[in-house]
Order: sequence, then C-alpha cells, then structure tokens
Amino acid sequence: MKKKWISVMLAAALTASALAGCGNSGKENGGDTSGGGSSQGGTESSQDAGAGEGTDTSASSDSEKIVLEFFNQKVEAESLYNEVIIPKFQEEYPNVEIEVVSPSDAETVFFTRVSTNDMPDIMSIYPAEYSYRVIMQDGLLADLSGKDFLSRASESAIAYSTYDDGKLYAMPYGLSSYGIYCNLDMFEEAGLELPETWDELIACLDAFVAKGMEKPLIFDGKGSLAQFAERLIGIVDKDFATVCEAVGKGEGSFADADKNQVRIFSEALLELAKYAPDDILGIGRDQGTADFCNGVYPMYIGGTFYMADILAGNADLNCTLIPIPKPDGGYSLPINVDIALGYYVETEHPEICEAFIEFMSRPEIYQIMADNEGTPTCIEGVDYKITALQDMSKKITGDDTFLTLVNFWPSGWRTEWTIYVQNLLSDGDIDALITETDRICKDYYNQ
Repeated sequence: MKKKWISVMLAAALTASALAGCGNSGKENGGDTSGGGSSQGGTESSQDAGAGEGTDTSASSDSEKIVLEFFNQKVEAESLYNEVIIPKFQEEYPNVEIEVVSPSDAETVFFTRVSTNDMPDIMSIYPAEYSYRVIMQDGLLADLSGKDFLSRASESAIAYSTYDDGKLYAMPYGLSSYGIYCNLDMFEEAGLELPETWDELIACLDAFVAKGMEKPLIFDGKGSLAQFAERLIGIVDKDFATVCEAVGKGEGSFADADKNQVRIFSEALLELAKYAPDDILGIGRDQGTADFCNGVYPMYIGGTFYMADILAGNADLNCTLIPIPKPDGGYSLPINVDIALGYYVETEHPEICEAFIEFMSRPEIYQIMADNEGTPTCIEGVDYKITALQDMSKKITGDDTFLTLVNFWPSGWRTEWTIYVQNLLSDGDIDALITETDRICKDYYNQ
C-alpha cells in the first residue's frame, strides 16, 4: 500500500514540475537543493529529553555537533530561518546545526525523496492536504498528540491539521488565504473604492482601462495557475470536490444544468484574463510581484504567502488584500494550513526535532515570523502587525471560509486539471474543459 500511494504522489509531483501552472511553493527561484539526508552528525546530548515540555533540553557546548536537515517548503522564509530564527535556537542548543533546504520545486523534490526513503529530519508540510495525509497514513511522521505546546495554536488550526486517526503529526503555525492585492494609492488616484462584489470588481477593472491602463490585472499564470484555479472554483462552490466525486462515480456530468460549476468558473476566469497581459501563461510570480511593487498593475491576484516578497520588493507599498468575490454574489474565502512542522519518525534526534518545533511555537519567536514572512498566524499571543493583511487575517477566522479543495481531491487531480485550465486560457473552449473535467473525475474516482 505504501509503495502504491507513494508512486501515485511521485507521478503527480513530477508531472507538476513539468507543467507551467503547478506547484505549491509558487516561487520561480529557490534556495539550495542540496542536502545530505536525515540526521547527520555526532552523538545526541544526554540533555535532549523533554523538547520544551518543562525539561531542560539545552545541549551542552562540549557535546559533539548534531546536524539536522530542515526541509522547508516556504521558500520565501528561507533567509529568515537562516539569519534570525535558527541562530536564536542555537543560543539554547549551541551544538545543533540546522541545514535549511528550500528547493524551488519543493513538492516535487519532497515526494521524490519520500519515494526513495530519503527523509529529512524536520519538514514543513501542508497537513490538511490529501498527499501529505498519505505520509501520515504510512507512519512516516512522529505523533505530536498531547504535547503541551499544541495549546498555543488555535483550535480550528489544530482541527484542520489532525489526521483521520485523531492524531496530530504536524504543528500548525499559520493559515493562508487567497485574494486580490490592491494598490490603494492607485485606487485613490482613480477615485475608486475597493470592490466587494463581482460586478464591482469588473467595474473597477473597466474604470482603470478607461483611464488608459489597458491591462490593470496581473496573476502568476506560469507557476501558480493550479493554486489560483483551485481557489477560484472553490469560491464558485466550496463543495466542488464533493460534486467531483459524484460525477466520478457516474452521478451526472458538469454539462448538466445543476452541475454548472465548471462553466461558471470558466466564464469568470476568462473574464478576468481579459484584463491581464496576453502572455499571462508566461508570467510568473517573480515578475508579477515586481510589476505590482513598481506600480505597473493596480491589482494582483495571489495568496497571503506572497506578502514576504511584496514587502521585500517595496516595503512602503500601500496595498491591501481583499477576497475574490463570488460571481453570483458575496464571498467565500479559501483557507489552508500554510505553515506546519513535523519530523521524521526514524530521525536519530527526535528530542531535538521536537524542541525546534516547540521553539517555533513560542509567541515571542513566532512573532518574528509573523512580522517578516507575512502569513496570518494561528499562534495565540502573536500580535499580527502587517497592515496589508489585517482585514484578511480577521476574515480567515470568520464563518465565510472553506478549506481549499486540494485537501479533498485525489493526489494528481489538480495537476492534471490544470493542463486543461491552461488550454482554456489559450483557446477559450469552455466545453472542452467541461468534457475533460468529467473524464478526470471518472479516472481518479474509479481507481
């Protein structure tokens, strides 16, 4: 069973790497792809027991060097870990070295390593997502259930992160969402209010066009189309994954009038794409972020996890993130567990791995991450100060939310579907996407 599931995940991840528009990190340029496997280095300190649960676990300075590998999928946070957080951890554990590995195609690399049993010691994962739940099912992650530091996270984040067996294998730190970044100065200059409905959104875009801005909207069509499309169809219908399963089992078609989610999604995506550059499928996150930071576009579709790059590109940019309105009125906000850490069940240094996870959960430590990386936090006691995401961080804890659909689709579903979403943006053929969505559902839900 383990090899079967890992093969499925690896195939999906490799396909994602080969396609434009896929991948979780969304970043085009990443960090060091090297890394020497799990648990390198000397002998574990006798003081390592306890891992933040009230026992002195600080490693003595005369102990042998312990080297741990931390596989980080939050590429935008790599420098923050290396330059600030890990040095602070080493003040308590001076003989521990943590090597941060942050490949740009992180998910592909991660599942390739899982398939070859080359597991890192500590890893950032997305515990609500289907693919990562498979590695929990296969017993690759240590059980964190009952640890005192779990109480530092919100109940909802713990619930989203808990596996089907009632155990928790990764500590959640942040919840992400997706929306439209708006340059407030450009809106003010144009005399426009922030849109709250779909009609108002289109009216704003038309107003910018009328003022001479031919293309007022940008998004990452090259590296993160899968993320955008998944969120947009979830906004159309937050229960879309359930409908996919029904169609996959032969209960109707997306061509049916009562299953028109794909058509509504397609019309909405094509309408937005009219206001984006014609070569949007060749524009990635780095370019989109740079252009938004430089005032080329007043509106930029992306996630809360874009904030670190926006701050790095223009710390003084006056912007905010608003929800993408539902085409039929109101809004429904996609959320996901965006930062969570777990450790390999067979690491040679479980106490140190757990100590690092506990260390990251301390409010005074995670305050550093919240102030710089930007993802809204679920750690209680952290004062979230990033102005651009203040409103969105409040909405994330509200009732009008849904867990992103990748958490429910079978592994590989989103990757394959994105191919045909790309085709839609190229040829505008809505019926073709409906046909392929039917087929993909039947293929994946009848395995």
